[in-house]
Amino acid sequence: MSWLNNGRTAKSEAETTAFVENVIQAADFNASDLLDFNAHHENQRLDKAMFKLATQSQFHESSIDILVPSASARSHAQTFSISGLLHRKLTSVIQDAFNDPLSHLLHLSPFKLFHRSPITQKEERIYGEIYTSDAFLEEHEKVQRYGALPPDDLGCKREKVVAALMFSSDATHLTDFGNAKAWPIYLMLENLTKYIRARPNSGAMHHLAYIPSDFASTFHSKWRTQKQEIIAHCRRELMHAVWKAILDDDFIHAYHYGIVIKCIDGIERRIYPRFFTYSADYPEKVLLATIRDKGLCPCPRCLITKSKLDGLGLRRDITTHANNVRQFMAGNLARPICSAAVEDLLKSFSGVPTSASFPLGPSFNPSTMLVVDLLHEFELGVWKALFTHLIRLVHAAGRGSDDLVVELDKRCI
Repeated sequence: MSWLNNGRTAKSEAETTAFVENVIQAADFNASDLLDFNAHHENQRLDKAMFKLATQSQFHESSIDILVPSASARSHAQTFSISGLLHRKLTSVIQDAFNDPLSHLLHLSPFKLFHRSPITQKEERIYGEIYTSDAFLEEHEKVQRYGALPPDDLGCKREKVVAALMFSSDATHLTDFGNAKAWPIYLMLENLTKYIRARPNSGAMHHLAYIPSDFASTFHSKWRTQKQEIIAHCRRELMHAVWKAILDDDFIHAYHYGIVIKCIDGIERRIYPRFFTYSADYPEKVLLATIRDKGLCPCPRCLITKSKLDGLGLRRDITTHANNVRQFMAGNLARPICSAAVEDLLKSFSGVPTSASFPLGPSFNPSTMLVVDLLHEFELGVWKALFTHLIRLVHAAGRGSDDLVVELDKRCI
């Protein structure tokens, strides 16, 4: 197999001679080893072995502990250990991203982009990339002015660069039948243009972690009667326990003081990683924002109520969205999670008794990084429902005939 996969696609006379001398005439060669030999199957075995070796060298498997409410009001919460968390070191992933083949395309400094009309000569601001946004410009300015240096390198004169981190996660079923599933977390650098990040084979997306998704049903004595409540609480605790493991001490140090990386051009720069966006469907946004699924205030970013959702997109809605940003509170009631005391405190703004695990300082609000998920929230949500309704209208207008539907299909193509 080594001879087959030596990188030379054309097998010459010299290659054949080397095969006979190094393989067939080798002292440990045994013809019986080739019984039932199949090159395709052997290549598959080799690929699996190499993938497993690469996974073990990059990913660390660890266990995380979550607190599960006890079945009695008189006893404290119990610690449940969940094994099978596969994750890479976040600082290592960032270092790799600044040295991979695409790193020469990274925008290390933000800028404003304008378009001038050839007719009116009027300039118009273009918003299309994170590195041309006001958020990136403001963060870049903060880092240049106030970016702290580590106590052991206070005289550092290296260029300060913001690494715009874009995270995404999505629990996925791996098969149409059965319970096999995966829950990956990905990382991309938004210093790279979206036109490259959107290419499936660009290599711009980095695997960061795989969240375990199995719970022991025998752990809780009230599993039969309170299964949904227990699972909902455990999933929230699990999500934030995973992020607590990912945001280790090395990343927290890099977040505050930067991390020195020798970039692909050979120049050392001090990189300050910053959370900009997190893309996820609504059920996972609920976990990250520590709110109730479709509660009284269903938005993970602001405190708009269900009764005002009909005003979506109006000017007053934009004002509400900007002025009533969701904030996090801290406290310890020492009460059951479904008790009246907890409900009275949290229900009005759809809060839940789970602590967010993003220790990045008091100015960091996890809700602000949650962005619209066009695939799940629009294309598979609003637009799919609207288009289905339009198809029904066209079908009804045709009085049972599919001619109008066929015509619509032709126009869409």
